[in-house]
Amino acid sequence: MRFSPLLPIALTMASAPLYAQQLQEPLQEQLIVTGTYSPLTTTQVSSTVSVIDRATITQLNKTNLADVLQTVPGVLVERQGGPGGLTVASIRGGESNYTMVMVDGVAMNDPGNTRGGAFDLGNINVDSIERIEIVSGPQSAIYGADALAGVINIITLRPQEGHQQTLSAAGGDEGYQQIGLGASGKTEQFDYSLQFRARDSGEPVEGSEAEDNEANLRLGWQPNDAHYIAVSYRYFDGERSSYPEQSGGPLFATSPDLDFTDYTDESAALTWQYQVTEFWKSQVQATRYQREEDYESPGIAPYMAVPANGAQTEFTRDQMSWINTLGQQGKFWANLGVEQRKEDGDSRGYLDIGFPFPTDFSLERTTDSGFVDLNAQVNERLLLQGSVRYDDPENFDSQTSTKVGLRFALTDAVTLRSSFGEGYKLPSFFALGHPLVGNPALQPEKAESWDVGIEWQVNDQLFSSVNYFDNAYRDAIDFDSELFTNVNRDRVDTSGVEWQAQWQSIDGRVGVRTHATYTDIDVKDSVSILTGRPQARAGVTVNWQVNDSWNTSVDYQWVDEQFASSQHTGDTVFEKLDEYHRVDANVFWNINEVVKANFTLENVLDEEYQTAVGFPAPGVLWRVGLRWQLAN
Repeated sequence: MRFSPLLPIALTMASAPLYAQQLQEPLQEQLIVTGTYSPLTTTQVSSTVSVIDRATITQLNKTNLADVLQTVPGVLVERQGGPGGLTVASIRGGESNYTMVMVDGVAMNDPGNTRGGAFDLGNINVDSIERIEIVSGPQSAIYGADALAGVINIITLRPQEGHQQTLSAAGGDEGYQQIGLGASGKTEQFDYSLQFRARDSGEPVEGSEAEDNEANLRLGWQPNDAHYIAVSYRYFDGERSSYPEQSGGPLFATSPDLDFTDYTDESAALTWQYQVTEFWKSQVQATRYQREEDYESPGIAPYMAVPANGAQTEFTRDQMSWINTLGQQGKFWANLGVEQRKEDGDSRGYLDIGFPFPTDFSLERTTDSGFVDLNAQVNERLLLQGSVRYDDPENFDSQTSTKVGLRFALTDAVTLRSSFGEGYKLPSFFALGHPLVGNPALQPEKAESWDVGIEWQVNDQLFSSVNYFDNAYRDAIDFDSELFTNVNRDRVDTSGVEWQAQWQSIDGRVGVRTHATYTDIDVKDSVSILTGRPQARAGVTVNWQVNDSWNTSVDYQWVDEQFASSQHTGDTVFEKLDEYHRVDANVFWNINEVVKANFTLENVLDEEYQTAVGFPAPGVLWRVGLRWQLAN
């Protein structure tokens, strides 16, 4: 997608907040749908939960999901260069493929890719997001396989009362452009939202470009108080180019040839909710996720460190679930249900070793599951929770996962929470079936984790929390260079501390959010060096509503030094990348009730740093945007 060099028109859909100071709601007041079988407030969960709402996303005004997640304690982002390279997230020091990424509750991880199922964050447009919910720690008791380190659930924009039509425009340095449009509405019985976006990242890093298109449709019908039916569909396609991963990038690569990838993501969901009685609610849901990808890589020179390769891949996941919620929330309630998941992956590829060696594989599996989730509000101060799930995956032993937790209000302002969870991850289709490195004898990776935290609502203006976590990952899958195959061997222990705080002035015009994370990682019985794992990082975001028309925000993020690997010399070498500081600044102008404008400077200090060997970060970048929103 290419646009005119004039100011492009970008559209964001429905219910986007005004460019005015609006601090995120206190954590205690937020409703979440992640890490639980039925919606709960954050005061009704014992797991560590972070929520980024639409107001915060608007104030940050980032162009990509990775930069938004950088503001969350415990979440690490690993980037392979600019927008055309792979960008993945991990939680509390786990591998990126240990994190389940969902969009509107539909899992997006593809076990057929070369990263073991890790999700590329570039496949989400930030302007489509209503809020992001992050639940840390193993969640297999809720989601089964793949949620080994935690879950990131991206909830797309939701309709508000009445009808809204939205049009916005954005463009900036190095050819960045975005267009889109949206309409949404909600009446007594019906709700709908339709949105479209098209984006061109430009080329902020040499050789790294991405273009994508996204469409979202959601329809809801509530014929009476007892029934609600919803259908949703999401389409995302794109193409990108970049220097090959670990090639040394534009600084060190010995060849100018680039990777090229075309892909399509589609997901759909059909949901029926039925309030059977006052104390019994039932939900039946069917979902589908489908991904198609076509990539070509020149490999990494010199000496054929990585030969030229390519593949055409297809993956489909169909899922059916029936969940019953019994009892009364706030006293005693239980969730019981069953689920079936079918996965089908197919890859047709080659490796050029003087001739095109075929690397085709095709696998499928079905997992049948049953689960029970119990919650008891023992008294005004004590909440107890426990979940158990039984999974019977095809071709593997059955798996039983548990999760227990508690919340105890020490005072009206201070709450203690703690949780313990188990998790497992089935080997990816790539790790099992690839003709050269696949190993069909691989067993599931497993995890045990516990954490403890304190939340302090000092007053209406100030909230703070601190968590300590300890994770033990076992039977981690790794490539054995001597056997030239994937094996279960590594044990990785991670532990650390997360802190966050939020403050707003009495008049609500000034808001501050800050966070810090320290993570210690120990790889047992191995000399492996884990890349993309800074030991510490921190950040602060300040918002100031100057008056009813003007608002500003400044976001500062610091990331500690970290290891990265490269093969541009012909051998795998590890380099320690320097720490870096990044500052982004925004100015928002409410021209009138309908038209809003914004101006952004990224990397204001022109910090020079790398997130992958040989891939320099962009310098100072500017961006402008306009938004028109009509409501009736």
